[in-house]
Formats: sequence, structure tokens, C-alpha cells
Amino acid sequence: MSDIIRREEFGDVAVLHITSTSVDAISAEAIAAEYEQMRPITVLDFSEVSFINSAGISALLKFVVSARKSGYKLFAMHVSPHHQKIFKMVEMSRFMPPIDERDLAEFR
Repeated sequence: MSDIIRREEFGDVAVLHITSTSVDAISAEAIAAEYEQMRPITVLDFSEVSFINSAGISALLKFVVSARKSGYKLFAMHVSPHHQKIFKMVEMSRFMPPIDERDLAEFR
């Protein structure tokens, strides 16, 4: 278990709470390592994240695209407006759309 990711599971859903304030190559590697234990629906929680650098974006994009190709559904939660813009620009929102905590409650 990584100290960068706090994992929560219920049914077919895994929520990966990113506990690091920045997503860079190292924390993105910890997120990618979670691929081995993917659930049909995986939510990345960005509530603690205040900074995402280009290496983080690149690694996240790779993770998200390969997870979707394998048939997993991915969502992003608590993404800052600034990072939402970046996610849209690099088309990450297409593969990992935002989800509200209220909507997530339906899966619990």
C-alpha cells in the first residue's frame, strides 16, 4: 500500500484518495501501480491535490487511457477548476469524466 494513495472500496467501486498535494512522475507512478487492483469503477479523488506537473499529466493520461481500453470506468472527483481546464485541454475528461460525491453515493 502506498502512502500516496488511500484506497477505499465498496462493491464494484474503488476510490483512490490521492494524499499528495502534487501529482508528478512519482505520485503518478503510485497511482499507476493501483492498476493491478482496479475495480470496474475507479474514482480518483483529487481533493488534496493543488499541483499537477506535465510528467503527472502525462502519466495520468497513460493510466486513464489504458484502464478505459481494458473496460474499466474511471471518474475524477474534487478536481480544481484550474485542473479541470487542463484535463479538458488534454482530453483527459473524455476518459475520466468528473463525478460528484453525491453521484458516487449511489454506488455505496
